[in-house]
Amino acid sequence: MYQTCIYCAAHLGANDVLEAFPVGRSIAFDGWKGRLWALCPKCARWNLAPIEERWEAVEAADRLFTDARLRVQSENVGLAKLRDGTRLIRVGQALPGELAAWRYGDQLVRRRRSYLIAAGGAAALGIAVVGGAVALTASAGMVSAFNGLFQVWNQKQQRKVVYRLDPAESPTGSELLLRRWQASGSVLRESADGGISLLVPASSRKDPKVDGWGRPKFTDPPVELPDAHARVFLGRAMVHLNASGASRKRLESAVGMLSDAGSAESFLRRAAAEGRSLGKRQDMPDRHLRPEGTLALEMALHEESERRAMEGELTLLEAAWRDAEHIAEIADGLAVDVPARPGPADG
Repeated sequence: MYQTCIYCAAHLGANDVLEAFPVGRSIAFDGWKGRLWALCPKCARWNLAPIEERWEAVEAADRLFTDARLRVQSENVGLAKLRDGTRLIRVGQALPGELAAWRYGDQLVRRRRSYLIAAGGAAALGIAVVGGAVALTASAGMVSAFNGLFQVWNQKQQRKVVYRLDPAESPTGSELLLRRWQASGSVLRESADGGISLLVPASSRKDPKVDGWGRPKFTDPPVELPDAHARVFLGRAMVHLNASGASRKRLESAVGMLSDAGSAESFLRRAAAEGRSLGKRQDMPDRHLRPEGTLALEMALHEESERRAMEGELTLLEAAWRDAEHIAEIADGLAVDVPARPGPADG
């Protein structure tokens, strides 16, 4: 078993997912023809594995590819990224039901743990403050001061700018600063060209106008962000809207919504077609996305950004595969005493 590239002599690296072929961090395979390659990280050339080392590794790679949480597929080549960073390139027709599972959900569960730890720390601090205040016979004033400090901190967080548009790109013709609090009042819409757009509450204020209950009032005419800008703003804003993360049960509901839609892009377009708001609004009380919906939206945006990057990679991989396939066909044609592929009866 080789460890270096036969073209440039660079080290191919190693993986922990294919016990039968632990060479390389990028592995390509053709299950139909029984071919296996390790891609060089330096020159990107495909190194054909010795024929006697292929079948077990190819079958294991095919199982891992099928179970991968993130994968894309062109007509001839598929690409999957595994949790440990290993890339699998599958040569052949697309698998049926090419719907990825959303690994990004694990980040939301970890985010919830962090949120609960932070909330627990804040609660412990509040109890300590109250306890000390009682001991000092000044509990009411101390609790009030603690709540005031919390509100000041929260307002400061909501004022933070998450997206900035230059005058040349801004729909208002002047620089547009979009803050966290504006995201919760945004509304998804279908754009005229078939994509999505986002109606964002327009305001030059750092803080939202509120009603008597402290709830934001979105009374100013909104600014419409076109598809590309809407996706970038949403990708940044949803992290803050879902700051508390998700439980496993809520995460399963969010993934179910994505699965029902058929794809991440379909979910985005459905939410836009329904005119969903990202948070509760007095003027459209029944149109907001539920907590599961905001989680699904964040996962869908993340999934689509990764998918677009991987689809760009597929074009290069398909061209490289055609060259490697030509060489492999010649090499396998010269092989002597090629072992037959084991059948089901051979165990």
